[in-house]
Parts: sequence; C-alpha cells; structure tokens
Amino acid sequence: MSSTIAYQERTSAENTAEAVGLAAEAAPVIALPNGERLEFPGCLAYQMSLSELEEYEGRYEYWYGPTETLIVVADEPSVSGDHELPAPYLMQLVQQIAEECGAHFVPFGTVGIWGANEEGIPRISLRPDQCLYLRPQAARLPDKEGLKLGTHTLPDVVLEVDHTTDIRRGKLRQYELWGFPEVWVEVPEAYTPSRRAGKPQLTIYVLEGGRYRQAEASRALAGWTAAEIHRALNERLGWSAETIAALLRVAGALTARWGTAGPEGTPRLRMHREAGYAAGREEGREEGKRALLCQQAALRFSEDVAEDLASLLAALTGEDLTHVGAWIVTSHSGDELLRRVRESRA
Repeated sequence: MSSTIAYQERTSAENTAEAVGLAAEAAPVIALPNGERLEFPGCLAYQMSLSELEEYEGRYEYWYGPTETLIVVADEPSVSGDHELPAPYLMQLVQQIAEECGAHFVPFGTVGIWGANEEGIPRISLRPDQCLYLRPQAARLPDKEGLKLGTHTLPDVVLEVDHTTDIRRGKLRQYELWGFPEVWVEVPEAYTPSRRAGKPQLTIYVLEGGRYRQAEASRALAGWTAAEIHRALNERLGWSAETIAALLRVAGALTARWGTAGPEGTPRLRMHREAGYAAGREEGREEGKRALLCQQAALRFSEDVAEDLASLLAALTGEDLTHVGAWIVTSHSGDELLRRVRESRA
C-alpha cells in the first residue's frame, strides 16, 4: 500500500497544498486479502486506529483496519459545496416521489458502513454521500452507530458524488464485494480543475450475478433514467417541466408495483407538469422541505437538534432551505448546524 502519514488537524491551505503534490503521484492503494488492490485517486492516506476513528468527526472515504489506514479526499475544502449539494437535492426529489405514490422513504445521508471480522471487530468502514431505503418498514435500519453489515439491511440505492476522485477504482468494488444492489455515481456539472471522474453525468450500477453492470435506468426507482436524475440533481433554479414529468412517471410506476395510492387520491405534482408553481403549492412544498430537513437532522444528530432546527426553519424559504440541507450533511455537530442556520437569518 502507498505510504501514509500520521493524522493531525490540518488547515484548508495545507490540505490543498498536499493535494497539488499528490496529483503527480500514485493514488493511495489498499491491498485486500483476496489479492485485489483498491485505488483512491484524488485522495490522501492517513494513519488512524479504530479508537481514533470512533472519535473522528471529519469526512472520510474509506478506512482499512488491518493497516489502520484512513483515506480522505485531498482537496475537499475547495470543492465541498458542489460536492455536497447533490445529496440534499436527491432527498427533496425522492420525497416528492414518495408523497405522490403514498410511500415513505428514509434517506440516511453519510452514514458509516462497517464490515467486521468473525469476532465482530470492525475491519473496513466507508461513507457514501447518500443512502436511500424505499421500504423502511420491511428493513432493519441503521442506528446511531451506523450500518453494520450482517445486522442491518442494505439500502436500495447508494449515491456517490465524484468531483476530484474516481470511486470506480476503489469504493465501487467494495460495494460490489458487499453486495449492495444499486449504486449511483454522479459527476456534477460544476467545473473543477482537478476533476478526475470524467465528463459530467450520472452512472447507474446494478448488481447482477455478484457483479455490477451499467444500466440506463434505476431498477429500484422504477425506470428513472440516469440522464433524468443527472439533470434533476444539477437544476439550481427550480425543477424543470421535464423533471416534474419524470417524477410523476416514476411515482406512477412505484404505485403500480406496490399497490399504493397518492395522499388523499390527489397527485401533488401533476398540476405543475407544465412548470411553474402556484403560491399555495409552493407553501406546501416548503413545509414538506422543512419536515424532511428536521427528519434528517434527527437522524444525523438528535431529536433535540431537530426541534431547535424546526423553530429556526419557520422563517426560511426557497434557496435558504436548500442551503440547510447541505449544512446538515457538512456540519460536524448539531451545534455547528444550528449556528450556521442562525447566522443565515441574521
């Protein structure tokens, strides 16, 4: 495996400087017992024990216990905004599908995924950008300690956002080895000089016979195409008529699959198929956003944080609510999240 350095608190400038040097070097590599080598381009490798990882509050891509190696994105400080936005946007999109078909979806964000040995000692951990459960009532959901393989149900969909990395050479193979049914890899439209993952697009990987194949459309979300999902995740000024039509189609397919019905028999998106939102609909949509944000805050931090957040969100509308979704993902603590929301109201 490539050399690692002892972890220590670092400034954004230090991380960025080291990332520049890394660009010309070999990517960190994890050598698995089966002889496979997982590569992590655009990342740095740190030395970190399990006990240190359990106390660590920063973002990371992958942790390998046998060599106590932590893999983190090299230049995350410079791309975190564009990197984080697709995950909360996806939450909002699937919430609309759920409401339309009378279902309940549960997103889990950057939950830690843990694989342990026969003695129950964690040996591998990674963090996705978003996990989605479409039938949570039939699943064993992750808890505050994360998603433990062999204990909790695997999510229906995992979202990974590639900005300056390329998960196909590392994390994607690990998901495949663990049997995750569907992984989406989004390369955002936003330009980044150090982009490594190729042209902006979303790629869907579905598991068949223990290996991933690329698919044009989602199996879990009933034919929602990769092109449609990518367009929706990159719309910054409201959803287009094409996106609304796609959400309606997917909701209809899931309704047929599960035998559910829309709330009160009244579709919530159809009236806006031609684009544009009536004032009453916009108000209702924002109430839905507030409820979803509070739910995410409760899952990520605590019910107390969610209650405090609810009172702060009452005065926020539109794009400000979208920012809160990103802050839930990027804040290291509930106090940090609440501080950022209060400052946005000032």
